[in-house]
Amino acid sequence: MNNPTGFLGRFFGSWRLAIGELVIVALGVLIALWADQAIQERQEAAMEVSYLERLRTDLSADIESLRFSSNQARNRLEITKTVDAWLNDPGAAPDPESLVMNAHYAGVTFSPTISRFTIEELQSTGDLRLLGNEGLKRKIADYYNQIDLQIGVWTVWGDTGVTETYFRELAFVLDPEPRVRAGTIDPALLQEFLNASGGEAPSTLAEIQQTTPELGVTREDATRMLSRMRERPNFQGYLRDSMYWAHLSAQLFDGVIISAEELDAAIAEELEVLQR
Repeated sequence: MNNPTGFLGRFFGSWRLAIGELVIVALGVLIALWADQAIQERQEAAMEVSYLERLRTDLSADIESLRFSSNQARNRLEITKTVDAWLNDPGAAPDPESLVMNAHYAGVTFSPTISRFTIEELQSTGDLRLLGNEGLKRKIADYYNQIDLQIGVWTVWGDTGVTETYFRELAFVLDPEPRVRAGTIDPALLQEFLNASGGEAPSTLAEIQQTTPELGVTREDATRMLSRMRERPNFQGYLRDSMYWAHLSAQLFDGVIISAEELDAAIAEELEVLQR
């Protein structure tokens, strides 16, 4: 005769064992999931720090480029003022090569180069979600919107347009050959020339003539070209447009530099919090 009590005991015993094993498996799965989540969170936290550090690197490059462009806008303004003063002084007899150089580079712009690799990677990969500070994310968005709306539009609409107009007019007043030579001067040497307003920098092209290609401009050439500048009805107007835009460009770049520095400081503060 079967023993019902023994059967039930074995039945409930096997269920208890099964449930125990199920609990152990479930706990193992939960622990594995927790471990995976913990690892993922650490990886994402490390990626957030990496992205923020890279953004700071980009901002550092932006600030350097913006400062260069701002300084060159101011140099362009001084160069343009110099040419304008020659036009309004009947007795002016500028150094022939300086006349060509200044007239040529009164229209040259140095637009800043903005580093976009990190922000574009954040946007394309969806990794913007890794940046946990919503206020900081808004500041980052505001900065790059400012770049698009101000630097991008300004370069096309303002500075570039004025430069193209000025250079078309310049073709009527400067002799072609020295103008071409002026435009091919090595950028490093040009930098020295553009910095001529500094106390220790060369004050004329002649001071760096040993390493600069000769423009081959005579006093007679300079007198003829200066006369053309004065006789062209639109030249002085375009020159002053270039002067005006150079001034505004410097102000614009200075404003963006402030924004870049503020964003850099905000990112540095966030990194300090994350790395504690």
